[in-house]
Amino acid sequence: MVGPFRRRAVVSRLRSRISELELAQKEANSARDALMATTKALRESEERYALAMRGPNEGLWDWNPISKELYLSARLLAILGFSGETVRTNSHEWLKMVHPDDRGYYQETLIRYLKGGSDYFESEYRVRDRNGEYRWILSRGLAVRDEQGIATRMVGSLGDITDRKRREAILRASESRFRSLVEVAASIIVVVGGDGRVQEFNREAERMFGLTAAVAIGKLWGEILGRDHVGADGGVFDQWLAHVREGQEIRDHETVLGQYIISWNLAPLDSDDDGVVIVGQDITDRRRAETALRQANDLLEYRVAARTEEAESARRQAEAANHYKSEFLANMSHELRTPLNAIIGFSDAMRLEVMGKMENPLYKEYVQAIWESGTHLLSIINEVLDLSKVEAGHFDLTPEWLPLVPLAEQVIRLMAEKAMRHRLDLRLHTECDPGQALVDPLRFKQVLFNLLANSVKFTPAGGHVILALGRDGLGVWIKVTDSGIGMHAKDIDRVLEPYVQVECDLSRQFAGTGLGLPLAKRFIELHGGTLTLDSQPGQGTTVTIRLSSPPLDC
Repeated sequence: MVGPFRRRAVVSRLRSRISELELAQKEANSARDALMATTKALRESEERYALAMRGPNEGLWDWNPISKELYLSARLLAILGFSGETVRTNSHEWLKMVHPDDRGYYQETLIRYLKGGSDYFESEYRVRDRNGEYRWILSRGLAVRDEQGIATRMVGSLGDITDRKRREAILRASESRFRSLVEVAASIIVVVGGDGRVQEFNREAERMFGLTAAVAIGKLWGEILGRDHVGADGGVFDQWLAHVREGQEIRDHETVLGQYIISWNLAPLDSDDDGVVIVGQDITDRRRAETALRQANDLLEYRVAARTEEAESARRQAEAANHYKSEFLANMSHELRTPLNAIIGFSDAMRLEVMGKMENPLYKEYVQAIWESGTHLLSIINEVLDLSKVEAGHFDLTPEWLPLVPLAEQVIRLMAEKAMRHRLDLRLHTECDPGQALVDPLRFKQVLFNLLANSVKFTPAGGHVILALGRDGLGVWIKVTDSGIGMHAKDIDRVLEPYVQVECDLSRQFAGTGLGLPLAKRFIELHGGTLTLDSQPGQGTTVTIRLSSPPLDC
């Protein structure tokens, strides 16, 4: 009977053990499932953290402040250009990679955090990368501390901020240049915020307002303008600022600022606080100059008007005097010519012994002198009248198309006797036939006669006087050349003026009015031609006349 009971007890214990094993298996399976879930969750968490670090381009580091052991993640190594999964090193080696100028700051920031001086560690410094170049990084981290507050572990991230630093450097340089330009500008430059307070105040503003930037910045713009200046107490400047904040611009608006006249320009500033940039240009000197210029112009206009009136009065007087002179000359010519014609006519009849021979030779000489003096006086009167008519613009020519050689031969014949008396060689020279020219025959012969008479007058005995004619590409030319006493270059312009004679022995020996050359020049100019002189003392004189005429083959 014992045997069956024992078997049942064994079976019962076995069943109980089996139940315990099954329960243990269930617990093991449950633990395995929990472990697998935890592992999966940890892997997902790590992946999310890795993605989060990869987004801002940051790597991880893990540092033991006690052992100095430092762990660098693969992402951190990649940022610095190194390859590998992870690196275990120490903080001493890491410090060697920090830029020498940044090591002190880096260590000071780290020590301050470890001593509890800050809530978290954050530092920007430069680290040498694989290529030996330094890159700016931002390192941030938090420490795990024990019961005494001593850091036993510190974990953080490191990101590359080289591009940001470069942009900041460029921005600082640009801002520095801008501030330099603002400071050296010869204009008032002020920035006013949306609250009406001054944010920027350059040196020119300091000079104009008598305030330093340190005092002005933060004050209301209306306070700086003051009650004695335009723009205070809701004045014009407040209106301008309101217009600018509505999107308008203020250009070249002038106000009086103390003793200065200022031209203002206002424009909105690209900022979040409705800032306005105010630029003022001191135009006091310009306005004074403009006022002075207007006054000078008014005075000049007054003087011009006065001078114009004086000139007009003088012109009227001159015209009246010229009219009276013309009347006087006309009367004088009549009064003088009438007796002169009688003297010349009667003396000529007596000289030619029309009424019979004069027995006394002296009478014949006297009559000859009377005739020559009368003829000379009549020629002077005619020259004076002709010149006065030319200058008054009342002299009219009667031009004709005439051959020039016959006219020149006539003048040579008229001067031949006088040339013989002076023992001079007078001749006509024609290089080629000049053809015809549009001339007034009487006045043109008078011109040639005056020129030849001058040459004969001022050429010593034994000399020569040549009248030459020809034609070239410019037209007809006539030259009167002599071997006389000549003149200096400074005297050439003078002898072409009326009533001027160059002082010399021959000019004192032979009387004259000095009208021959000026009258000849005026007559040639009335013909549309030119008359020029070329002379040297002791070497003679050449007078050249040029006339325009149709082309002709020589």
